[in-house]
Amino acid sequence: MSFRYNEELDPNEGPGFGCFVWQAILFAIILLLIPVGLFTFGWPVWLLAVLLGIDMVLLFFVSMTSVFLLRVFFADRRGGRGRDIGVTKQPPRVIITDAPPDESKADEGND
Repeated sequence: MSFRYNEELDPNEGPGFGCFVWQAILFAIILLLIPVGLFTFGWPVWLLAVLLGIDMVLLFFVSMTSVFLLRVFFADRRGGRGRDIGVTKQPPRVIITDAPPDESKADEGND
Protein backbone atom coordinates (compact mmCIF):
# COMPACT_ATOMS: atom_id res chain seq x y z
CA MET A 1 0.00 0.00 0.00
CA SER A 2 1.48 3.33 -1.00
CA PHE A 3 0.64 6.71 0.39
CA ARG A 4 0.56 9.70 -1.93
CA TYR A 5 0.99 13.22 -0.64
CA ASN A 6 0.19 16.45 -2.51
CA GLU A 7 -0.63 14.71 -5.76
CA GLU A 8 -3.57 15.41 -8.02
CA LEU A 9 -6.49 13.03 -7.50
CA ASP A 10 -7.62 10.93 -10.44
CA PRO A 11 -11.43 10.73 -10.44
CA ASN A 12 -11.26 7.55 -12.54
CA GLU A 13 -9.39 5.63 -9.82
CA GLY A 14 -11.98 5.79 -7.06
CA PRO A 15 -15.70 5.26 -6.65
CA GLY A 16 -18.12 7.36 -8.66
CA PHE A 17 -21.25 9.26 -7.75
CA GLY A 18 -23.49 6.33 -8.72
CA CYS A 19 -21.72 4.10 -6.22
CA PHE A 20 -22.29 6.73 -3.53
CA VAL A 21 -25.99 7.04 -4.38
CA TRP A 22 -26.61 3.29 -4.18
CA GLN A 23 -24.74 3.03 -0.89
CA ALA A 24 -26.70 5.93 0.58
CA ILE A 25 -30.07 4.52 -0.57
CA LEU A 26 -29.29 1.08 0.84
CA PHE A 27 -28.09 2.66 4.10
CA ALA A 28 -31.32 4.68 4.44
CA ILE A 29 -33.57 1.68 3.67
CA ILE A 30 -31.86 -0.55 6.23
CA LEU A 31 -31.85 2.27 8.79
CA LEU A 32 -35.61 2.67 8.36
CA LEU A 33 -36.19 -1.11 8.46
CA ILE A 34 -34.73 -1.44 11.96
CA PRO A 35 -37.42 0.50 13.91
CA VAL A 36 -40.18 -0.68 11.59
CA GLY A 37 -39.13 -4.29 12.09
CA LEU A 38 -38.92 -3.81 15.83
CA PHE A 39 -42.24 -2.03 16.46
CA THR A 40 -44.45 -3.15 13.58
CA PHE A 41 -43.35 -6.60 12.47
CA GLY A 42 -41.90 -7.89 15.74
CA TRP A 43 -38.69 -9.24 14.16
CA PRO A 44 -36.28 -11.09 16.46
CA VAL A 45 -33.53 -9.10 18.12
CA TRP A 46 -30.73 -11.06 16.42
CA LEU A 47 -32.06 -10.03 12.99
CA LEU A 48 -32.21 -6.37 14.04
CA ALA A 49 -28.65 -6.62 15.40
CA VAL A 50 -27.47 -8.06 12.07
CA LEU A 51 -29.22 -5.22 10.20
CA LEU A 52 -27.59 -2.70 12.52
CA GLY A 53 -24.16 -4.23 11.89
CA ILE A 54 -24.69 -4.13 8.13
CA ASP A 55 -25.83 -0.53 8.45
CA MET A 56 -22.67 0.45 10.34
CA VAL A 57 -20.50 -1.09 7.63
CA LEU A 58 -22.52 0.78 4.99
CA LEU A 59 -22.13 4.00 6.98
CA PHE A 60 -18.36 3.55 6.85
CA PHE A 61 -18.39 3.07 3.07
CA VAL A 62 -20.80 5.99 2.51
CA SER A 63 -18.58 8.30 4.54
CA MET A 64 -15.36 7.22 2.80
CA THR A 65 -16.96 7.56 -0.63
CA SER A 66 -18.29 11.02 0.21
CA VAL A 67 -14.85 12.14 1.43
CA PHE A 68 -13.26 10.92 -1.79
CA LEU A 69 -15.87 12.64 -3.96
CA LEU A 70 -15.52 15.90 -2.04
CA ARG A 71 -11.73 15.82 -2.41
CA VAL A 72 -12.04 15.22 -6.16
CA PHE A 73 -14.61 18.01 -6.50
CA PHE A 74 -12.62 20.61 -4.60
CA ALA A 75 -9.32 19.60 -6.22
CA ASP A 76 -10.97 20.17 -9.60
CA ARG A 77 -12.26 23.59 -8.50
CA ARG A 78 -8.87 24.58 -7.11
CA GLY A 79 -7.07 23.72 -10.34
CA GLY A 80 -9.36 25.79 -12.54
CA ARG A 81 -9.23 28.96 -10.50
CA GLY A 82 -6.29 31.33 -10.29
CA ARG A 83 -4.91 32.27 -6.91
CA ASP A 84 -3.92 35.81 -7.89
CA ILE A 85 -7.28 37.17 -9.11
CA GLY A 86 -7.87 40.61 -7.66
CA VAL A 87 -4.41 40.86 -6.20
CA THR A 88 -1.65 42.95 -7.73
CA LYS A 89 1.46 41.05 -8.62
CA GLN A 90 4.32 42.29 -6.48
CA PRO A 91 7.82 40.92 -6.37
CA PRO A 92 8.50 38.82 -3.29
CA ARG A 93 10.10 40.61 -0.38
CA VAL A 94 13.49 39.36 0.77
CA ILE A 95 14.36 39.84 4.41
CA ILE A 96 18.06 39.61 5.19
CA THR A 97 18.95 38.98 8.80
CA ASP A 98 22.72 39.36 8.40
CA ALA A 99 24.32 42.75 8.95
CA PRO A 100 25.18 44.52 5.69
CA PRO A 101 28.90 44.65 4.87
CA ASP A 102 30.68 47.80 5.97
CA GLU A 103 31.24 49.87 2.78
CA SER A 104 34.01 52.05 4.25
CA LYS A 105 36.29 49.01 4.69
CA ALA A 106 35.60 47.88 1.14
CA ASP A 107 36.50 51.33 -0.26
CA GLU A 108 39.84 51.41 1.64
CA GLY A 109 41.05 48.25 -0.06
CA ASN A 110 40.44 49.71 -3.56
CA ASP A 111 42.70 52.79 -3.08
